[in-house]
Amino acid sequence: MGVELGIDIIIQNQIHERIGLVYGDAGDTLVKYRENAPAGSILRGLHAHADTMFNTTQLAMLLGEIANDLPNNEQEAEMFAVLRDAAETAIRWNGYLWFSGD
Repeated sequence: MGVELGIDIIIQNQIHERIGLVYGDAGDTLVKYRENAPAGSILRGLHAHADTMFNTTQLAMLLGEIANDLPNNEQEAEMFAVLRDAAETAIRWNGYLWFSGD
């Protein structure tokens, strides 16, 4: 069994310029969470070993999912907070969240 690496979360503006990068354990927690995310959830669609990008419409859906899901532990609660902040920032900039899998 190999070492599980995290997912980098990059906040981009409307023309795909980087305006933020999420640091910390959120990307590592996200790898584990996405495997058990409910079927049909937007987070289930993240690829752990490739790039995934969400636009503002998808980010609005993500915010709805986060608001309706209960974290199972402190790490997931922190991940939800980080994702909420990053998604809201990207939406304010009419931008994107780029998830870069390892």
